[in-house]
Amino acid sequence: MVFLLVIIYVTFVGLGLPDTILGAAWPLMQKDLAAPLSAAGILSIIVSLGTIVSSLLTPGLLRRLGTGKLTTISVGLTMIASAGYGFSTAFWMMCLWAIPMGLGAGAIDVALNNFAAIHLESKHTNWLHASWGIGACLGPSILSLSVFLGAGWRGAYEVNALLLGAIVLMLLLSLPVWKRVERGRDSTQETAQSEISLRAALRVPGMKLSFWTFFFYSALEISTSLWCGTYLVARGFEPAVGALAVSMMFACVMVGRVASGFFAIRFTDMRLVHAGIAIVVVGCFTLILPLPLWFTPVCICMLGLGCAPVYPSLIHATPARFGEALSGRAISIQMAGSYVGSVLMPPAFGFVAAHFSVILWPVALAIFVGSLLICVCMLDYVTRKKLNNAFATERIMDAFNQISEMEAARNRLRRQRRKERRKARQLQQQKAKKNQ
Repeated sequence: MVFLLVIIYVTFVGLGLPDTILGAAWPLMQKDLAAPLSAAGILSIIVSLGTIVSSLLTPGLLRRLGTGKLTTISVGLTMIASAGYGFSTAFWMMCLWAIPMGLGAGAIDVALNNFAAIHLESKHTNWLHASWGIGACLGPSILSLSVFLGAGWRGAYEVNALLLGAIVLMLLLSLPVWKRVERGRDSTQETAQSEISLRAALRVPGMKLSFWTFFFYSALEISTSLWCGTYLVARGFEPAVGALAVSMMFACVMVGRVASGFFAIRFTDMRLVHAGIAIVVVGCFTLILPLPLWFTPVCICMLGLGCAPVYPSLIHATPARFGEALSGRAISIQMAGSYVGSVLMPPAFGFVAAHFSVILWPVALAIFVGSLLICVCMLDYVTRKKLNNAFATERIMDAFNQISEMEAARNRLRRQRRKERRKARQLQQQKAKKNQ
């Protein structure tokens, strides 16, 4: 399982690699491809639509292929798409390669998040999403190095394709381990129940609320990363400070998820979710208050720290809310909500900012986080019995594990004492023979 855990962590790093290269490389790509400045939005929409479609199709593919095969194929798709980006000589080619990029990314997201929610502890779910942040930070770094060495933006995509190819090879080697772990569970009943259709799944209590919860979370996080720099410039900061604030926000998300992994050892998923939302609420309303200007970047860092535990903890709580049989379908609906929110709401605020003012950004954030809090509270209310039962079962298992560990420690101590007595007797017998 340790080997498989390393593979999953590396795959999450690879999942984050292509996500940030496009935005950083677009000024160079636009000139080479003779495309308009706004064309990056078209690529982003195509990728997002692909992720929405693949996230909804993934539960059926998971039943047929299993997590290991589906993840391998999906990473292979993103590898091919990344290589295609690097060899594209026209914008329409980029649009074609954006289709497998989106399809692969959505399937990886659902498959690995579902596996982590069922088979791994909450701390690993937080750390896995922190690993995605490492990949997201490495993407622009690879681009900078490629441009410095003269390979341009195409070289960055080619290096990205090589790295993803290495991950595909690792996944191929790990396929027997995936099968062994998934066969270790009694999946006969789960397989029969997981064939539920999308329409039937949406009738399950709390499923629609789950969609809207992830919709508003992504609206909050993506709007923060997209508009915080513009907001700081509008408040009087230099553009360099605005760019630094975006980097600080992502850094705080990554650091917050690492810290949340340690907190998850002692606290439940929903306590981490509520704590994260509380920090975001404080950050939003502090932005609205007439405080000194230097305090604004601090508030943006608070938004990043608050967002950190919410997404992975909500994902990890999914099997407890809906059962393991429905967790794959539930996570696919959640991912669809997340992608729809990230596609629709940031541009919607851009429309508001264009007609009124970007200074209204904290108000938009307050609306998003308020809607998120309402959805989370309603979702907790609808699924509270399942959550309480899952929490009680988890605590009972923890107690049994603790007892078994204590018993194992006692047994080790007994064995050690027996060995010491045996050695002492042997020494006494040897001394007695010498004296004779």
